[in-house]
Amino acid sequence: MSKRRIRIYESGYPNDPPEWYWINGLHDACITMTEEFEFPFDYDRYIGEKSNYNRKLLTLKLNAKGALYDQKVKEIRFFNYKILSDQVTLKGRKQVWWLADRLTKENGQYILEIELQDFSSFPQEFTFKIKFERAEVDRV
Repeated sequence: MSKRRIRIYESGYPNDPPEWYWINGLHDACITMTEEFEFPFDYDRYIGEKSNYNRKLLTLKLNAKGALYDQKVKEIRFFNYKILSDQVTLKGRKQVWWLADRLTKENGQYILEIELQDFSSFPQEFTFKIKFERAEVDRV
């Protein structure tokens, strides 16, 4: 007889969350599409090594109607992002379910770890980790 593992998903919320953050949680929201965009280089706004212009954009489109808590989030945009989970990509996935997330801030940048589930891939459960400068969230 095999033992079943029960996994508990817990989100980690910052003490002082940014105004765009979904503090009630997105458990069971579905990521329906991802888009990546690289902005044209802006020579007028470049300042040495650290630049203060938009370079890259990752957009997650969500269907949050089935989410347990925050059902109003429909799109999240991450500006100047870097994917920290090298082995994991969201490209080409049709439906990815949001299980839990943890948001932290480090050296002026946010780090978001999202526990996700995709029934049509292996492994079905995985962690997507991203570092970014700022985010925008569209709500219904």
